[in-house]
Amino acid sequence: MPFIDVKASCPISQEQEIRLKTGLGKAVALIPGKDESRLMLRFAGGCSMWYAGSQEGPIVMAEAAIYGHATQEASSAFGQEAVRLLQEVLGAEHVYFKMEQTTDWAF
Repeated sequence: MPFIDVKASCPISQEQEIRLKTGLGKAVALIPGKDESRLMLRFAGGCSMWYAGSQEGPIVMAEAAIYGHATQEASSAFGQEAVRLLQEVLGAEHVYFKMEQTTDWAF
């Protein structure tokens, strides 16, 4: 079960959430064995965020937790697509994407 947690300094509208949900669902499928059917998402807009001593933005920090292990190629493709999508949908100037892989989950 992938979990993607998106925090943004800008508000996130319902329309943007739906676009991000759909796009991230497609992006996670770049990792073999993963798809939107088990994807959990959280969107937090309007967060107080700073980058390089400034609040100019939008600024976005997204973290993905992936159960299992993906190849470097799949991880890179997923991360690049997620960053591109966040930049496009939120108009974000600064996007950081962190991905963790683990088998230490209970569900």
